[in-house]
Amino acid sequence: MNRVSGPHFLWCGSEPFVSRVVFVETASIIAPETPLMSLPDKSASTQGTTTPAGGGVKSSWWSLERLARLLDGKPKMSAASAATANTMLPVLIEVFAAFSKLDGSIEEEEVESSLGYLRYDYPEAIYADMRRLYFEALQHPQDLTQRAKELGQKLSQEQKILLGVQLYLLISRSQQNQRQMVEFYLFMTNLGIAAQAIDIVYQLNAGDKPPEEGFASKGVQPLDTLRIGSSKNCDVLLRSLSADCSVVAFRFQNLVLLKNTGSISILVRSRRQPPGEFSRLYPGERVVLEDVTLDYNDLISYFNAKKTLSGTQIYLTLSENGNAEIAPQRARGTNLRLTFGLGVTVEALRTTPATLNGVVLSSGTVVEASIEDSIIAHGEVEISLRDLRVRAQEFGGQFRLEGSRNTYLVSNKPDLLDEGDILLSEDTDGEILLRIECNYAQKTGTLEVLRSSRPLYIGQIPVRDRISLNDGDTITLGEGQYLRCHFSDRIIEEERNTIRQIEVRELSHRFDGRDTAQDGVSFIARRGEMICVMGPSGCGKSTLLRILGGQLKPRGGEVLMNGMPLYGNLKNLTPYIAYIPQEDAFDPLLKVQENLDFSVAVRCPHLKTEERRKRVDAKLAELGLADLRKRLAGTPQQKFLSGGERKRLNAGLDMIGISDVYLFDEPTSGLSSKDSEHVLEIIRSLARNKIVLTSIHQPSSRLLAMFDKALLLDKGGKMAFFGTPQGMLEYFWRVYHTETGHAGDADAKVPDNLTPDFVFDVLETPLRDISGDIIQERSADGHLVAARRFPPNFWRDAYQRHLIMESMAKQQFAPGSTNVIARPKRDESQSLNRMRQAPKPPKHTFREEGILFATLLKRAFLSKLRSRTNLLTTLLEAPVLAWLIASVLKYSEEANYTFATAFHIPTYLFMSLVVAMFLGLTNSADEIIRDRHTLNRERNHNLRTFYYLSGKIISLAAFALAQCVIYLLIGNWVLEIRDMFLIHLWWMFLTALTGVCLGLFISSLVHDNRTAVNAIPLILIPQIILGGALIKYEEMNKNLDLVYSVGRWLKKAGNDEDAASKLKVPFICQFMPLRWSYEGVVIAQSKLNPLTRNQDFLDERIQSLLPPIGSDMTDLQRHELELTKQSLAVVSGLYAENPREISKRLGSIREAVLSGRIEPPLLEGMLSQDDGVSAEEVYVNRKVLDLVTKAEMEREDYRRKTSPNVFFGTRKTYMDTKYNTLWINSVVILFSIGVLIAALQISLRRQLTKV
Repeated sequence: MNRVSGPHFLWCGSEPFVSRVVFVETASIIAPETPLMSLPDKSASTQGTTTPAGGGVKSSWWSLERLARLLDGKPKMSAASAATANTMLPVLIEVFAAFSKLDGSIEEEEVESSLGYLRYDYPEAIYADMRRLYFEALQHPQDLTQRAKELGQKLSQEQKILLGVQLYLLISRSQQNQRQMVEFYLFMTNLGIAAQAIDIVYQLNAGDKPPEEGFASKGVQPLDTLRIGSSKNCDVLLRSLSADCSVVAFRFQNLVLLKNTGSISILVRSRRQPPGEFSRLYPGERVVLEDVTLDYNDLISYFNAKKTLSGTQIYLTLSENGNAEIAPQRARGTNLRLTFGLGVTVEALRTTPATLNGVVLSSGTVVEASIEDSIIAHGEVEISLRDLRVRAQEFGGQFRLEGSRNTYLVSNKPDLLDEGDILLSEDTDGEILLRIECNYAQKTGTLEVLRSSRPLYIGQIPVRDRISLNDGDTITLGEGQYLRCHFSDRIIEEERNTIRQIEVRELSHRFDGRDTAQDGVSFIARRGEMICVMGPSGCGKSTLLRILGGQLKPRGGEVLMNGMPLYGNLKNLTPYIAYIPQEDAFDPLLKVQENLDFSVAVRCPHLKTEERRKRVDAKLAELGLADLRKRLAGTPQQKFLSGGERKRLNAGLDMIGISDVYLFDEPTSGLSSKDSEHVLEIIRSLARNKIVLTSIHQPSSRLLAMFDKALLLDKGGKMAFFGTPQGMLEYFWRVYHTETGHAGDADAKVPDNLTPDFVFDVLETPLRDISGDIIQERSADGHLVAARRFPPNFWRDAYQRHLIMESMAKQQFAPGSTNVIARPKRDESQSLNRMRQAPKPPKHTFREEGILFATLLKRAFLSKLRSRTNLLTTLLEAPVLAWLIASVLKYSEEANYTFATAFHIPTYLFMSLVVAMFLGLTNSADEIIRDRHTLNRERNHNLRTFYYLSGKIISLAAFALAQCVIYLLIGNWVLEIRDMFLIHLWWMFLTALTGVCLGLFISSLVHDNRTAVNAIPLILIPQIILGGALIKYEEMNKNLDLVYSVGRWLKKAGNDEDAASKLKVPFICQFMPLRWSYEGVVIAQSKLNPLTRNQDFLDERIQSLLPPIGSDMTDLQRHELELTKQSLAVVSGLYAENPREISKRLGSIREAVLSGRIEPPLLEGMLSQDDGVSAEEVYVNRKVLDLVTKAEMEREDYRRKTSPNVFFGTRKTYMDTKYNTLWINSVVILFSIGVLIAALQISLRRQLTKV
């Protein structure tokens, strides 16, 4: 085995372990060979094919293989996924691999850094494929010059700089090897950014120096720089840090680098970073500087503030007892104005009994403070500036317009703005760049759209390029985000539809007036808090979450969101609330990525397709499901996903959207402790900017420590505690020892090993008799259970006493507390009314409505297509039934079977319609039941029930159409029914579509599959009995007919009219869809077969050629009339060698008559043959003809004064007007389908809006 210097990979399972050893040339023994992917060739892509490195041509977009993958849900490739095939990723992997091994060896940190960069920047790629490609790239030498030229042609200038920063960060780990730096500069030169590369290296190495000593003199800095430490020359001053701890942060677009410039280590992404080293900080991750923690968003806000862009402002009002109330506008009695930038500027608007850093806040005083500082009110109460900053960010920005300046740029991208321009919130979607010109004298302005990835509106008016603004106008930027222009006050205010606080006041609820689910629950949840709702089974945890989710209106109390009642503003508030049920609310027949794709499209139709894709890819990586994106979700029994993976997918569906409140119901049930921690860590990532409530039956200590607050409920929904998890343990320790007579122990220190199990043990302490035996009592359902020593009422009352005593202690002694921000008073002033305006529900454009409809349609179709049971039914059930029915009914009274003498053709037609109704019912009876959890989950998020039902009906109709086609092809072939396929398909499809709608209606009314299946016979059997085939109407009980009964009563009264026809359809049978379709298909078989249709055509032609009475005919007219009569005679007695020839001759005669080229030789040639088969034998069935003829005789009976409407009559009379029965029956069935759809829409809509 040949060895060369380099890394060697040892595989443990499927993961490589990297160490500083040597390359193994025969790497194919370790890992299967996978050809490296090259850049896509433009010429090939335009022709629809691509030639891989291994040769050959890929199949076109449509192939049997692609269809099989669509049905099975399997990925197209293993080592080279479709996600990576059309990107620059393969080339970038080779570049990172080449720089990792430049010094002849490779470190584990280099592998981690390279794959970390690529995984974040290309979240759509499958990590296993990326790792394999990286491994292969390490085994072969790379031509960096060629790779640089390829990338130079493909990458933008910004992407090149981004790549240069990451490559320098990679090689900076190896003590500045000279060869690596030479290769780096050479690569950057070939890439086309040699000058920028020098600037990057210089700036990164000079980043810890003050501006006057560092890079400021060298011109424009490619990277934004931010110095954080305790010295005065730092941008962000943190006084609590020691002189040994400092850091410099660099930013380029979304990339944030951290360099440890202190003399002690810091923690970045939970890993130790020694002095002098670099690390990249990704969104959602944190850096720990001694006792100070900063996250990615903190650093981004500091970077933005350093560009001297407008900061966030809030106003603070202090009450006499030290409580604080904050507002985005100044109101009567406001004490302080706080402006948050790199630091905090506190301005006293009036003399305030408070100090900041020892400075008394008298009127006009301005104090520059650090985010770590606190305001001390009344000498005792501590109000943290950090907490106030978090609260201020919830309101959005307020930007003051300078009188000396009348033009401002507005954007969510700091790089596009200059000093004093308006920066929108960090989480604004897409890219926006606007120019606002202000006319302060006239209190007007002008808006110009320079760049926007989404539609903008002024009120309801879309903005294309330029539009005038008036004072008070609102610019709609996107979902829940607005700019309000107050030119008179010289203020532009950003408003966001964010729910900042939930306040629950004395919530109570009972089910059926008996079982108490909530009893006096009160608490406040603020933005940024993650609250654990815990308690024994049946204590009302799920009920509470449903109430907060706007899905169950309580009997008493109220739920306030931003001070507004939830159930008084459901339409406005529920779009910002996400309720995640305990059950899996995703489609098991869709892939993991498809579930997320459809979820994001439903919740965020305003986003562009590329933006939605990026969000899904990032969320897959965050959920740890990126490698499983192409796997079917499946059911728990199929085990395509583990329990933890299913819970993560279920939790992640709502994490991409506009929701501000997340309600998770038992997200960790059935999971191991490790999986539970993983799920809660994902949920925890939401809590920084959202309100999160999560119900857990009995959390472990590790799980409980992840929450900010704990809400403990006892039986009957009684509130036993609300506060911090540690406070809950201390409270129950103290109360338990006090109530059990160990008061001395109550004051002792709480043991460190105290767990939440102790709380539940105390909560449910059994009651014992004097001998120590547990006393039993009967529960509400009659079972014997252990009586509790402390009933739920005891814990409710104890906690209320605790709150009173705690409030009194704060009032009298005011011990130092953090974040004392009281409930806002009911102030009806204009400023606070503006703050409490209800958020506006999302409004969608026609494009977004189209996206919603297309999403629901595609989801319904794919879900049905992936169902193997459904495909088996489609492919086997219809042909089996067709063959069985046709074979049994293939009977003729003659020796040889012929269609004309076939005895059971009417029965076959009726059974075909019964099969269509049955297939439609069975295909749809469980559809809404299966989707009910998903529908309940999406009821707050743009759910359009009409779109949902339309998607279901269209997809089910498509499968029903396929089944009808298969059935008729086989059944008509066996029974030799010719040239009637499309006509039979029309009536059979209408019947199947009616069955689909009936099945969906059943599915909307019941809640389990068994009930739905049991309801199918109740729908189908009455139609079979009353459809007019099994029992003839003339032989049916006449008392069933309401009209007949009334007629008999009138006859006895002397008001007799014509006797009722025996062939009249009973009144109750008029409501049977099969009655209308059966009549239609029989009449169609009799009147629309090729022979009868041609006879009727020629007869009408003859009537049109006859002259009016008293008029003479020309010789030409007489000749044409004679030939037409002969044609009718020929058609009526037409013979041919086989049925195919009969069809051809009928077509020839019809075409000749229409074109006026009918000639005697043509007719004589057809009359010459008088053997073979006749047209009548091929197309006219005697049983069908007898049914229609009998009805026509009854209808045209001259003895009747009026023509009755009889079954199988070809004409119906309504309001003295005759109509074609085929048209009437079609309209009736279509009308019935419309009524069913309307009833279904009303039923489903009512269920999904019921509270």
